[in-house]
Amino acid sequence: MKWSFFDAMSYALLYEELSSPLHLLDPRAKLLYVVLTIAVSVAVSRLDALLLVLAVNLAVLALYRNLIARFILLLRGLAPFIAIIVVFNILVSLAFTSVSIAETVATQLRSVTRIACLTAALLVLLSTTTPRQIIQAFTSIGITYTYVYPFIVALRFIPILFSEMRNIYDAQRARGLDFERGRAIDRVKRLTAIVIPTIVCSVIRAKDLIEAMELRGFGYSKKRTFYKPIKFRRVDVIFTVAITAVYLAAIIAAVTTPAIL
Repeated sequence: MKWSFFDAMSYALLYEELSSPLHLLDPRAKLLYVVLTIAVSVAVSRLDALLLVLAVNLAVLALYRNLIARFILLLRGLAPFIAIIVVFNILVSLAFTSVSIAETVATQLRSVTRIACLTAALLVLLSTTTPRQIIQAFTSIGITYTYVYPFIVALRFIPILFSEMRNIYDAQRARGLDFERGRAIDRVKRLTAIVIPTIVCSVIRAKDLIEAMELRGFGYSKKRTFYKPIKFRRVDVIFTVAITAVYLAAIIAAVTTPAIL
């Protein structure tokens, strides 16, 4: 099956109600996993250690049968943007610094590996955790839900936004607008026929959401209760300790062993 860019992005970030080891984890354990992945990816500067971190994230993705496919779809959708950033950084480095080509390429490989690690960790959180659970996780550590909710809504709007873009894309093609032919600059100009309606639809959707939240008394009380409480269990402790141990091993290996890459 051939996936379009909009289909790939909307499906990859969509939450699915299934029973898997990752779905059963406490959302705080998954949040900690994301934070640790970000910290280690930033702290480690060696490619071999970063590849070890990426291997750990792929092993976590394998706990849920659909996540590897989603991860590939997400990277495929992000590939053009990543390629543009990498090429731009290489050109700037070669033009304005005295760094060798080999070192510049190695630096960009490390950056791409970091992006893959962060993408995998965020995919685990967004694809296996409901917005309610994420809000509960943040409120349980003392963050007011009124600050968390806009962030969660923004994350959940991403697949809806891409789905909206796909519908607009199909509608514009049905009206005879061709996005595939012509010069590159002309094709970029035609994208305004997708971007502008998407922005308008997003503003309308946001307005409806604000009115619905006001009608339901959002923000009336500073403290919110939840129907189903979350509980940090033994499996969450094992998962957190295992991830922390492997990440520590990667950092120690990066510091104490000779560099391979």
